[in-house]
Amino acid sequence: MIKNPSIQFLGAAREVGRSGFLIDAGDKLLLDYGVKFGQNNQIVEPLRPKTNLDAIILSHAHLDHSGNIPKLFTDSNSLTYLTPPTLELSNLLWEDSLKIAGHNGVHAGFSRDELHRIHRYSFPVGYKRKLHITQDATLEFLDAGHILGSAMPKLTFGKNKTLLYTGDFNPMETRLHNGADLKAGKIDSLIIESTYGNRNHPPRKELEKVFAEGVQDIIDRDGWALIPCFAIGRGQEVIDILRSYNVEGDIFYDGMGQKAAHIMLNHPDYLRDSKHLKKSLKSAFFVRSIRDRKKALKKPCIIVSSAGMMQGGPILFYTRKLRLDSNSKMFFTGYQADGTIGKKLLDTKKFVEEKTQLDVGFEVEKYDFSAHAQKDGMLKAIDKWNPEKIFLVHGDEEIMFFFKDCIKEMGFKNVEMPKQGQTMKLF
Repeated sequence: MIKNPSIQFLGAAREVGRSGFLIDAGDKLLLDYGVKFGQNNQIVEPLRPKTNLDAIILSHAHLDHSGNIPKLFTDSNSLTYLTPPTLELSNLLWEDSLKIAGHNGVHAGFSRDELHRIHRYSFPVGYKRKLHITQDATLEFLDAGHILGSAMPKLTFGKNKTLLYTGDFNPMETRLHNGADLKAGKIDSLIIESTYGNRNHPPRKELEKVFAEGVQDIIDRDGWALIPCFAIGRGQEVIDILRSYNVEGDIFYDGMGQKAAHIMLNHPDYLRDSKHLKKSLKSAFFVRSIRDRKKALKKPCIIVSSAGMMQGGPILFYTRKLRLDSNSKMFFTGYQADGTIGKKLLDTKKFVEEKTQLDVGFEVEKYDFSAHAQKDGMLKAIDKWNPEKIFLVHGDEEIMFFFKDCIKEMGFKNVEMPKQGQTMKLF
């Protein structure tokens, strides 16, 4: 290990999205390398690392953490460490990115050749397994509790210097996952997400009950319950919740979440209750064709579909068909980024698609089912880890300033809010 190891913030610095952090401890290690979707769905990339990489470490599959990794393989190959489910889910999203780029008549910046090379140079690692990845660095993955296979990488340099990167994490138990494993031992430096550093989420059990009752109410009044969902995690969780509360009504499941569901069931050890999830998913009707979609419109039912922010996916088809049905309701279950169709619909009750703006007659409501840690959960985790140095990433700047003050009030003095491209001492 070099005398003064450093970290460069390639992305997710005072912003949400395009996570990427370059560690220089003699060996060059890259933590995540994602993308961010800007105005009009434009892809915003992190800075390119200006060095050969000794290893890539991926915390989880979401595109804001994984989406730019294939571009690294256009001119080089680096051993990539990730959990087995993360490899499968990431590949699902990378393949979808290629498909969307082709549909839009643009080049994705990578091809299937790069995806093949990623697989060739991937090293899947389970939780709690210590692995020497370079001469001076040891890697251990801890369960992050965020999505299937999500991990918090812990790196040990030399004999005793340690770095923990949370990626996206959630210490609270959900339908699908146990809470994050906070038993990380001694931590010298911490890179922690700040997404919800200014607030807490509503109690999960109470929210599930209110949500299930709301869906049942729509079915009882002969309406359609439209539920846009993220393909990985949220759609499957929503179906599990509805069946757990014995909500009556057919569930039609549409979009890429179907493939993600199969991947999830192939990794039962990474789920809290795989048997119940399997039973719940089996009770849903998996939509395979336009004919199946038309069938879902014949009588009131529950439609769970991608995309979660309505930036594409079959949910747009159902919205067009049902937008004037006053008995129906749109149930948002996840974060709606500024500029997305979902955010506009939530804020204005207007269905804005390309240059078309249409009124909707159904109700619209958001339910805060988050897979991220809440403020109190992050503060408790920091208190438990007791790091010497803290780097705040993956959060809106205003929220990060608030979160930083909260951490300092706990007695932690060395709290940094890095800027894009900035290089700082790691320890």
